[in-house]
Amino acid sequence: MVILLLTGLPGSLLPKTKPVFGIDKIAHLLMYAGFAFVTLWGYRKPYRERGNPYRNRACLLTLAISVVFGALTEVMQETCIPGRIGSVFDWLADVAGSILGTLLFYFLYRNRNKIKNESFINK
Repeated sequence: MVILLLTGLPGSLLPKTKPVFGIDKIAHLLMYAGFAFVTLWGYRKPYRERGNPYRNRACLLTLAISVVFGALTEVMQETCIPGRIGSVFDWLADVAGSILGTLLFYFLYRNRNKIKNESFINK
């Protein structure tokens, strides 16, 4: 929801600052990394309980949703928001962030499950 609100702001409401090379791409990357991570976090219980096939599908579905959402927000900016332009480079930063957030969740949660399983076995 936050991403949609921020990308839907008209250009006239954005601060008038000198562009800093890459800072907007970092913002896109971080927003979509958070989006992917939080999406997977919402499915953490079935993610843990249903095994690898479910985990892989959850990760791929999260990637697909966030990549399509990123593309749609860029199209929306280009076609519907006054004073804004859509950018393929912004979308590529969205894709990179989506991959980063998904991988971060995958590896953090995988290691968390290993630690829980090992501590359960050692008791």
